[in-house]
Amino acid sequence: MQTSLQTFTFGNQSINIFVPDIVAIQKEYHHQHVPYWAQVWHAAVGLCVFLQQHPEYVRHRTVLELGAGLGLPGIVVASIAKHVCISDKSEEAIAIAEQSVAHHQLSNVICKVFDWNDIKDIPIPEVVLLSDINYEPDAFAAVLKMINLFLANNCIIILSTPQRLMAKVFIEEVLVNCITQATIPVQLREKQEDISVFVLAKK
Repeated sequence: MQTSLQTFTFGNQSINIFVPDIVAIQKEYHHQHVPYWAQVWHAAVGLCVFLQQHPEYVRHRTVLELGAGLGLPGIVVASIAKHVCISDKSEEAIAIAEQSVAHHQLSNVICKVFDWNDIKDIPIPEVVLLSDINYEPDAFAAVLKMINLFLANNCIIILSTPQRLMAKVFIEEVLVNCITQATIPVQLREKQEDISVFVLAKK
């Protein structure tokens, strides 16, 4: 798939990653809905901003980014994390994330195809990054089950999400284990969104 480098800036940090050519991907998907993984969303940038402000959550720790899409947050934290696994259920997304990892010569980052519905196959890290994974109400129960299983294994989970009304009940469930939260304004593709970030831990 045709890709190009795109630069993202947050605070005093800029990083470039490979993204697919939108025209090419529209042709591949026959002008149907472009898959969610094919672009970087506001929540991913918001998560990067939060992690830049609070590096203590990932410094010298093993980190797993689930549902990573193009993997921007995982690549951003690689410079301070012990080890990072960028994962998504899309093989195409992971292939592009691997290009970005190779571009930055990140020896402590691997990219894997994982589906959080098969969590038994996923190694347990110290920190789990989740960016904009609560966009389909039908999947909320499965996402909460995944989150609770990681919490039961003493993982810290950092979840970033747009402030969607339809996700209100989901967020109420998440807040039970929230130890820190923040709101990050993100400007991306000429649109600003407020992104909520929740740090979850077993209580």
